[in-house]
Amino acid sequence: MARSPSSKRERRSIREESRAVYRQAIREAAMRVFGRTGYREAKITDIASEAGVATGTLYNYFSSKEDIFNSIREESRNILRASLEKSECIRDPVERMCERTRLMLGFLEDHGALFSIHMQTSSLHDMHKDDEDAAFRREILEMFIGDIDQAGERMRQDYPSLILATAVGGLIQSTILTWVEAGCPAGLRENTQTIMDLFLHGAAKR
Repeated sequence: MARSPSSKRERRSIREESRAVYRQAIREAAMRVFGRTGYREAKITDIASEAGVATGTLYNYFSSKEDIFNSIREESRNILRASLEKSECIRDPVERMCERTRLMLGFLEDHGALFSIHMQTSSLHDMHKDDEDAAFRREILEMFIGDIDQAGERMRQDYPSLILATAVGGLIQSTILTWVEAGCPAGLRENTQTIMDLFLHGAAKR
């Protein structure tokens, strides 16, 4: 007796859900292993053991340690992207910029382990040559450009929006680097207002 199309779709859906569950379990296990041993020293066998699967089974879902980490990075980008897109509902463009900045700093603070691993791997391959990361940075830059354009005369008109958006990015980046050098203490997101104050009013004493 031939199986109905609906039953085939149901089986395919179950297989896809099962695959997604396994991939997520492996990603979470990898993060724990990376956190304990560092990215360089972590082995596929360690990740498989942590996930409770055979090494051969792990290879059904990921081709390498780098493949796992790239998947973790992609998932993180998607989570942050979705969070930033929710800020579109804020009508005031300056307040929207402030919220985007707070969300980025908060995400980084909450995922410090991931950022630490990202810094470890940056010496293995130039982050600036990573097409996915570069595209995501461009997305964020475009968000700020849009906010600045919408702010109109509240922003300086003698500089292009691209330069102003890049200035915001520079303030965010320098804040993050200072945070890393200090050992990634709690409170990174609390720098949001300082960043926005420097961007909107400059460093001159008032």
